Amino acid sequence: MVALMLMAIISYHVDHDRMAGYFEYFGYPTYIVYPLAYLKLLALIAILTNYFRNLKDIAYGAYFMNMVAATVGHVMAGDQPIHAYVGLVVVPVSYILSNRVRGEPKRDAFIL
Repeated sequence: MVALMLMAIISYHVDHDRMAGYFEYFGYPTYIVYPLAYLKLLALIAILTNYFRNLKDIAYGAYFMNMVAATVGHVMAGDQPIHAYVGLVVVPVSYILSNRVRGEPKRDAFIL
């Protein structure tokens, strides 16, 4: 999953015009390409650091919703959403394995 996120973050910056074209083709506004890249970077940091439980849960949930939006966009455009289906499976599996292997974080962000 980390590789998928890094690939998206890098391609949103390196090949912005092509990515914006994909967003437009799927019916999403093109102005969200850069903010989505930065949000994916923040989510990746929250997941990899495994420090705050609620930030990690939010990051996984947001990335899953991103995969749902990608799947819907592909289906509505009539494309084959195979890689989006892979993402829909990889994100929950990664979440479950992360909690089992590294353990759940003990702290919550923004809660005293």
